[in-house]
Amino acid sequence: MLVLGLLAALVAAAANAGAAMLEAMATRRATHAAGVVTSPLYLSGLTLDILGWVLTVLALRYMPIVAVQAIVSGQVVITVIASHWVFDTPLRRVDLMAAAANVVGLGLLVGSARTEELPHSGVGGTVALIAVLVVLAVVGVLVALRSKRAALIAFLSGLAFGGTAVAVRLVDLDGPIGEVAHTVATDPVAYALLGYAALGLGLYTVALARGAVGPVVAVLAVTETLAPGLLGLLLLGDGIRDGWVVPFVAGLVLALGGVVVLARSPAQASLAGDDGVARPPLKRL
Repeated sequence: MLVLGLLAALVAAAANAGAAMLEAMATRRATHAAGVVTSPLYLSGLTLDILGWVLTVLALRYMPIVAVQAIVSGQVVITVIASHWVFDTPLRRVDLMAAAANVVGLGLLVGSARTEELPHSGVGGTVALIAVLVVLAVVGVLVALRSKRAALIAFLSGLAFGGTAVAVRLVDLDGPIGEVAHTVATDPVAYALLGYAALGLGLYTVALARGAVGPVVAVLAVTETLAPGLLGLLLLGDGIRDGWVVPFVAGLVLALGGVVVLARSPAQASLAGDDGVARPPLKRL
């Protein structure tokens, strides 16, 4: 099951990176915003985004949250290297070092991972999950409307995306397909999951419109990994193998440190249109 979760997380990272590349190509080729969202390249990227999300949900069922989130955020490594070949963006020596650090860190995280039986949310857990969603939504909307600090909005977006990871661990997806479908349709945790996802996406979009893509991606990656990861270790059945605490911490520092460095790479600015070659759809509007 751990291997299945690992494969799902790795493919999710690749799918998300492919989606970013396709959507960036669609942005550069379109002459107006409407042309972007109807482009086959953009629609293909959106399909990969959905696939990546589904695979992330699968991975979260079998691996610790912190490991899954760190692996998925590793998509930045793929996009930076791919952007060098596709858009001829500079590939700095520090980018290669950060990519290597990310890979080593992910290896240490996976090696130290240990999962126990998934928890089942009681009434208290469900109420707490929904209450946090309501508070986060109110705060997020107010900050998005009144603040121009992209990093703060990205932080709230990371908390929201982290909430989706927690909700995935709490929703009951065991049993036949029909029973799972009935659970998803009736379980408040499933609706909370969708609420967290929608809130995270909305805040992330606003953050990208308010600031440079590099700092936004860096803040988002760190927040959506550490916040739910800590909760998973404390309350949701995640664990660290005996004697692997130091490698786990080192892996987390290397993996997230690599992502932070790569998030500020010229390749990320190119993908978002911040390099002056093409403006992203939201800013065009």
